[in-house]
Amino acid sequence: MTGRKDRVIDGAKSILLTRGFEVTSEVENEEYHDIFGKNSEGQTIIVRIPEKEVVGVRELRDYKEEIEEKGYNYALLLALNKYTHYAKREAKAADIETFSIKFPFFNLFKHYLVPVHEFATESEVQELEKKYSIFTYQLPKISAEDPAVQLLGAKVGDVLKIKRNSPTAGEFLVYRTVVP
Repeated sequence: MTGRKDRVIDGAKSILLTRGFEVTSEVENEEYHDIFGKNSEGQTIIVRIPEKEVVGVRELRDYKEEIEEKGYNYALLLALNKYTHYAKREAKAADIETFSIKFPFFNLFKHYLVPVHEFATESEVQELEKKYSIFTYQLPKISAEDPAVQLLGAKVGDVLKIKRNSPTAGEFLVYRTVVP
């Protein structure tokens, strides 16, 4: 189990770095491993990796109380195995992002086959809408379950700009709207 846990911890740090957070500290005890981060805007994030085989509602509610008590801006929960259905539902309602062991815990964007994904600026989105006489929802779609979308922390409705390289066309941009 230690190798798996180490991969998840490294993956959690990768997620923080991708989202612009610097790891400030880590705490480990018998029940969980917490990673704390802060970004340049002073926002804070906590990533919890529980030791339990199955993460249930009780663990989630305790985590939620701690988040509210200490005032973290963002919270992530990375289970080593799985969540109960009710824990997933409650995490979504509490705005806690959940990742399962199936998530690829490495920096996807360092892989040569994965193009650069980033958020489109508001001005880029307005320019697209004006240039092509479209609305954001008419752009091509990308699933919120896509690992690159999850790694960035994009929400439904966000527009992503993807830079692709082609041997014939060179570098070109593709825009996608995040959908459920």
